[in-house]
Amino acid sequence: MSFFVFSSAIADDASVFNPMFGGNRHQIHVMLGQGFDSGELILFKNANRPTPYYMLALTYSQPNTFFRLPGRQSINLIKTQGTGSRRAGDYDGRCLHGWPCEWYKYNSEIAMLSQDVVLWSPFAGKLYFGTGAGLGVQGRYNDRLNTKFLIGFRMFAGYRMTERWNTEIIMQHFSNGDTGTNNYVYDFYGIGVSYSF
Repeated sequence: MSFFVFSSAIADDASVFNPMFGGNRHQIHVMLGQGFDSGELILFKNANRPTPYYMLALTYSQPNTFFRLPGRQSINLIKTQGTGSRRAGDYDGRCLHGWPCEWYKYNSEIAMLSQDVVLWSPFAGKLYFGTGAGLGVQGRYNDRLNTKFLIGFRMFAGYRMTERWNTEIIMQHFSNGDTGTNNYVYDFYGIGVSYSF
């Protein structure tokens, strides 16, 4: 019974206009992200602390509705890449709260399933604002997030340029949900481009 209720909540509803897709049924999205040393769920307070840590994400999505709001369900393939060296005087060792900051050690691949939802869409659906969450696994264990299990959270603002092309600004957060000893999170701001078909 609970599976049926959940399935109904995220089932497709053709009567709901989805500004992320227009009239299309599939979407490919590419995003580049800059890492930040924040430790926050929503990255505002420490947005002045960029790190030598980067993200590339490739996503395939389909439209759906989530409690009658336009949404998208996605498969995300993500690569994180840190730089730096072990020499004293580099950025390493200067993270907030004494957290490990050796960004070159945190290179990983992440696979994630996610659900996004549009909360507000002014200007006839050209502009949209939303949030999303997902569950994933990282391919490499490290001391910063010392589990392979990850929880993702994001906020985004998008603009539908044409019926096929969108652009988005994204705040992306990854943590282990305190399921491990350490939970020093990964936070990114990113820009993405989507093609719908």
